Amino acid sequence: MTPQRQVFTLPSYTMTNGRTIKEVRVGFETYGTLNAARDNAIMICHYFSGTAHAAGRYQESDPLPGWWDAAIGPGKAIDTDRYFVICSDSLCCVRAFDGQVVTTGPASINPDTGKPYGLDFPVTSVADMVHVQKALVDHLGITQLAAVAGPSAGSVMAVQWAVEYPEMVRRVIAVICPGLVFTAYQRSVMESWCAPILLDPAWKEGAYDLKQQPAAGMTESFRQVFLWAISPPWLERAIGDGWADPERDPAVSIRHQFKSYAGVGALAAMGTPFCDANHILYMARAAGIYDAKSKIAQAKAKFLFIPAESDLLSLPSRSQEAVEDIRAAGGRAELFMLKGNGGHFDGLNLIGQARDVIQDFLAKD
Repeated sequence: MTPQRQVFTLPSYTMTNGRTIKEVRVGFETYGTLNAARDNAIMICHYFSGTAHAAGRYQESDPLPGWWDAAIGPGKAIDTDRYFVICSDSLCCVRAFDGQVVTTGPASINPDTGKPYGLDFPVTSVADMVHVQKALVDHLGITQLAAVAGPSAGSVMAVQWAVEYPEMVRRVIAVICPGLVFTAYQRSVMESWCAPILLDPAWKEGAYDLKQQPAAGMTESFRQVFLWAISPPWLERAIGDGWADPERDPAVSIRHQFKSYAGVGALAAMGTPFCDANHILYMARAAGIYDAKSKIAQAKAKFLFIPAESDLLSLPSRSQEAVEDIRAAGGRAELFMLKGNGGHFDGLNLIGQARDVIQDFLAKD
């Protein structure tokens, strides 16, 4: 399956905090075909460091397909033989320097100054991300969405869609969802991810040269994200235990590292060159100020929550609480549990377990 990548532009957009930004550009991909009734569209929202490249390969030689290829495609849970699937780069997309990504955020050039926004970019909410996605959907001539779906931060956007546009969204599929609102603990975790960047002298209060990113802080931030997103069995299986260097015993020097810590750091460092530090901070803050619970009674969609049993980041109990809150508000919600020991990442890698459940959910009103 070859995705169709395009760019959508808004002349301006007024944020939920009243600030206006100009020349808003976001990239998006589509899969499948929009039917004559224009009612078979599904919006996919990406996770914290994800992009619009949700499925397929740009060319056969690509080493990996899109991040949710296990869920999207012919005959899969989100069947592109039946549905027209859209996925866009969010505002403040973390992978701002991925060659395929088009996003608007702190690393973008402010047309009023000719320089990157940096921290002058308005604090961005999940609702802002959804409003820009809605403008894209309007541009495509779509007035009804069969569903909005996504994992992790994408599930947050999907839920936000339902409360922002209740007449438009018929179904929500929220995978490894942190809930309808972040708890104080969850907010603290997100802010702790930001701390290494803020403490890196190269951050320069957000005014760094875009080609001289606070890479050390970013890598440490991603190490923390990674540790929350995996599980103990995954770490043992994928990296193992022991010394990072057989010649450097951690009992001899503080500078000598353990294999597990060094291994996670190496994985974290792989993504750093494609990302912008301020975009990480803005995405984390958007999650922290997210609150769909206060508006959930407005939603008319039916909800399917799909937690992963070994998830340490978005505990399954948060999905169960969301189901209970929606039902208490008079809505419809159900839950399906992914079985596995891969942690948060099971929401990407094991989503095939939910294929039949998702297909049945999409087929029924």
